[in-house]
Amino acid sequence: MTGRDLMEFSNRFTLGLVLCLLLSGCISSEPVLEQRENAMDEPPIAEAQGVPEWTATAHNSTQFNRTMMSQGAYIAYFSAPWCSHCEATLDAYDHVIPNGQMMVFSQDDDPEFSNMSAWHETTESNLNRSIERPFMLMPEFATEMGVMSIPHVAFVNEQGYIFQTEIGKRTNQTMIGEIWNATLNSSYNTTTGWS
Repeated sequence: MTGRDLMEFSNRFTLGLVLCLLLSGCISSEPVLEQRENAMDEPPIAEAQGVPEWTATAHNSTQFNRTMMSQGAYIAYFSAPWCSHCEATLDAYDHVIPNGQMMVFSQDDDPEFSNMSAWHETTESNLNRSIERPFMLMPEFATEMGVMSIPHVAFVNEQGYIFQTEIGKRTNQTMIGEIWNATLNSSYNTTTGWS
């Protein structure tokens, strides 16, 4: 290797190292979560995903399905009974989203965590207040929706398209309200996209 080759290799290596250091913040969840807590600065996905068919029985034996929810926007909140750190996020969404427009789904298929009434009661006890939301066991639906980590929230517009997805802890009620209002006012055209 000549001196020039060695210098070129060193420059490329240094550039690669600098890029790795700069991009490391994009991989870590902490800075992203802090940023997302403070502002709604990411536009919704360009190509809309429709919500697949679903039917579920809630903790109180009430039946719900996608058709019932097609008369307005709603959020699909995915979590699990064992996720105690998710309760702050559920609490924040519960304070913002109107009654009848938030479905709580468990993504865990472990039989140990299949009692939705127990999950509902534990959540109410831990938050020290009533939660008037349906709690439903839906691991297959969670898989169809692409849930890989929790909490996972899909904002679904009136047409049944996912306007925006939020993943991870969210307690900023102002931000949640802004996304909810944007969802209420959103429409999707298969030719022109979101408007």
